[in-house]
Amino acid sequence: MKKILFILAILLLNVTLLFSQGFTTKSKKAIEYYNLSKQAFTKSEKIEYLNNAIKKDNKFVEAYWELSSIYLGMDEISNAIEILETLEESNLEFTDETKCHLANCYYYNGEYEKAISKINEVTDETLQKYKSLELERYNYALELKNHPVPFHPQNLTAINTPYDDYFPSITADGMMFSTTVLVPQYDYVGNERFQEDLYVSFWKGDHWTESRPMPEPMNTPGNEGSQSFSADGRYMFFVQCNNPNNIGSCDIYYSIKRGNEWSYPMNLGEPANSSYWESNPVMSPTGDVIYFTTNRPGGLGDRDIWSVQVKINANGTLTTYNAQPLGAPINTDKSEFAPFIHADNETMYFSSNGHKGMGGNDIFISKKDKSGKWSEPINIGYPINTHGNESGFVVNGKGDKAYFASNKIEKNDKKLEIYEIDLPQNLRPNPVKPKFGRVYDANTKKPLQTKIEIFDQTTSSKYFESISDKKNGTFSALLPEKGNFGLNIEMKGYLYYTVAIDNTNDSIIVALQPMTSGSSVKLDNLYFDYDSDVILKTSYAEIERLSKFLKKNLNVNIEIVGHTDNQGKADYNMKLSERRANALMNALIKKGIDPRRLSAKGMGSTQPIDTSNTPEGHAKNRRVEIIVK
Repeated sequence: MKKILFILAILLLNVTLLFSQGFTTKSKKAIEYYNLSKQAFTKSEKIEYLNNAIKKDNKFVEAYWELSSIYLGMDEISNAIEILETLEESNLEFTDETKCHLANCYYYNGEYEKAISKINEVTDETLQKYKSLELERYNYALELKNHPVPFHPQNLTAINTPYDDYFPSITADGMMFSTTVLVPQYDYVGNERFQEDLYVSFWKGDHWTESRPMPEPMNTPGNEGSQSFSADGRYMFFVQCNNPNNIGSCDIYYSIKRGNEWSYPMNLGEPANSSYWESNPVMSPTGDVIYFTTNRPGGLGDRDIWSVQVKINANGTLTTYNAQPLGAPINTDKSEFAPFIHADNETMYFSSNGHKGMGGNDIFISKKDKSGKWSEPINIGYPINTHGNESGFVVNGKGDKAYFASNKIEKNDKKLEIYEIDLPQNLRPNPVKPKFGRVYDANTKKPLQTKIEIFDQTTSSKYFESISDKKNGTFSALLPEKGNFGLNIEMKGYLYYTVAIDNTNDSIIVALQPMTSGSSVKLDNLYFDYDSDVILKTSYAEIERLSKFLKKNLNVNIEIVGHTDNQGKADYNMKLSERRANALMNALIKKGIDPRRLSAKGMGSTQPIDTSNTPEGHAKNRRVEIIVK
């Protein structure tokens, strides 16, 4: 989570070369300085030792290579290039190897034509395989640069502070924006140090409010950063490093929003956290997976993107299990980090220096298919990506705007600033639609905190899970524009609740019925063939949920009541409603429910709940209800 992980991944020259036995120098003192540079802890010490080695023997080729590599890792590429150009002109040993190093520096400096020209000068047969691979990289970067994507970045001046601002995060509804800010702190004698804090801004109709630090307990005297929100804004995830309560060096924490306040941060625990380093947490819009970055064993490279399954408990706390690396094609033998999963639950953006790019860390996009497999990542293009380092790329719920941090777009003393761009059409995620709801007690009108489950009516699989707000009972979700979904709520002491989600209405009001004699609920997700008592397969998940409810509440007996509309003869409708009620009862018996707890009857068209003059009214009147006896 440290700033260096965002600004600059250490760019080690990935040249595999054939070296001579020993060194190109006979000077024992030069070799001694060279070895000391390998043992030194700081970059300045390494540079000093290598310069001393070169002073002892100005033909010590390996010392020049190592020195250029140090400068490259410090993002002082011009110094690295100057050293290698001087070395090449000296016409010392291993000239072709020096050309390879120099071509690589040109590449990381965005001078792709120079890199191609220089690598083409390499004639050593032992380097041809390496030359071919590098040419492929350089030509790909040049192709991206020659075909730029539409790019008009806007500085978010209200959100940016006088300090470094990075790791942007925005709620799916676009109302809350958070950043990590590197804030200067001073001790009692005036010594300056820097601390990462969480800042937040709010959308006020046509502008963002000035970004302000979040209050305690979100911010502490320690470092907090790399934050993200769940799709519904209920959870905030972030990272704390060097906390005495940590499992590893940097751990993932989370907080639950309750009204306008956030709960005390909680460690996400194992296996999401480990004895190693974890960062960049982001929750899937379905609420059942968290993606994150870690350097723990089991991955493919230095840093990898992993996922961990999540269970939301009744009180809103989280339990994680089954942590796994995403593997190929997302992860490589280098570094992948800063994942962002969009609200469509199919589109992931992440940063990598392992896939073909423009040098440094680039942003990539990958799509997940219905089987859960990720597509081959695609570079999102120039000038969103540059020869520098890009990371922390997030997209709003609508999928039309993206946000990222950069210190290269404007001349601002290298301060990292947050920018907004219109996302090109081919890089956008699938469209989603917002749903807002509220849960309350049907009798007292008191807001209720309970688990919210939204499921796909076609596949009967769970699509989204979260909790309603403890203080006001509200909840929200973003659902794919295409598809039909249902809502399911189970809460101790209340009657099982299920309803089909109306695609024409953005709001869902849920009045939970206390589990008392006479309370009832309509089963919106129970379907029959037309003019038939045969239950459709799309109803099986509803029957399963109802049977689980009855198995959890063994003291509850229910009456199943069938209703029809007023189309057709009254006697026929009465018998059809009876057959449908009996069909559900028999299905529950097959699920293991004691028949003595069940009864069924039909009411035909005698109890309409809507008009009988419209198709929509007829549809609502055709229903099956359960009543607590």
